Amino acid sequence: MKRILIQFSFFVALLALSVSCIEDIDQTRIFKGDPLVEFNSPVSNANFTRLTNAGAGVISEQVNLIAPQFSSDQTITFRVDSELTTAEAGVHYNLGSNGSFVIPANSSFGSAQVEILGTAIPAGTTRLLVLELVGNDVIKPSENHKRVRISIRP
Repeated sequence: MKRILIQFSFFVALLALSVSCIEDIDQTRIFKGDPLVEFNSPVSNANFTRLTNAGAGVISEQVNLIAPQFSSDQTITFRVDSELTTAEAGVHYNLGSNGSFVIPANSSFGSAQVEILGTAIPAGTTRLLVLELVGNDVIKPSENHKRVRISIRP
């Protein structure tokens, strides 16, 4: 009798453990914060500086959407951080699409483009271009990854 009682107790405990509450993994992977955008490169390295040569032409910086995808296109703006930038607009660079780009509907990525001009830079020096995401009315920039540095070499 004692043996049956022990086996029954073990069975009840095993049953209770197997049907107890389990965290829904699918729900833990749903982003629930405000929509954000961030430059892709600094995600892996906060001190990232892209190196490029004068005259490189149009270069693209990938921008990631941190939110569920939108069902309509989202136009995101970006600008040059004038306090950190030593390159001159129209001399060393031109912003693509007047400082805006589109994250297409049902997508998580866009590309901020800048044209690196062929203006001569003295040997041994560089010009620094710092791009900063602004966002739009719905999507704000991630504070930690809203800037990317581009070093323009001769």
